[in-house]
Amino acid sequence: MIHALFNKILSLGSGNPNITPAQFELDVADHFAYDAKWNNTLAVATNTAIGEQVMWRARRKARLVGLWYLPAAAVTGTATDFFTLVVRKRTTAAPGTQVAIASYAADTATTDDAAAFGSKDLYTSTYLNGAAATAYDFALGDVLTVEVTKSTATGMTFPISTVFARLEPRD
Repeated sequence: MIHALFNKILSLGSGNPNITPAQFELDVADHFAYDAKWNNTLAVATNTAIGEQVMWRARRKARLVGLWYLPAAAVTGTATDFFTLVVRKRTTAAPGTQVAIASYAADTATTDDAAAFGSKDLYTSTYLNGAAATAYDFALGDVLTVEVTKSTATGMTFPISTVFARLEPRD
């Protein structure tokens, strides 16, 4: 892998007309993991959900290998009024099939608590939706999405938050 990358660098430096800087960038992405990030920059009221939003679009084939939720304020689980953070894959092939990847419901005290500025690992069996292994594989054009739903009309405030995903290239 390192040898192939080194050869790419040499070919770009020598002015090889067969590789453009944009192609070089894509080729380098084939060798390294990268992170995707979704930010919620304002706390969302207790009775307001956040509709499904695109977090990341695959520019190459990739595999999801990590997923974390980082709230800016502490989250204390409660069985009656809570939010659920849902992460999905939407395939590029029509009709854009929805594949549930992970969900975090703040509905159980202690178990679902999250510390302010702490990291809640969603890439565990507790939060992954038990989807087939292929659910974590992304084809060119597939997207990773985030949605926040509320349990009741009163729900729970969804704090300023970030969701990080780690992806690796795949064949």
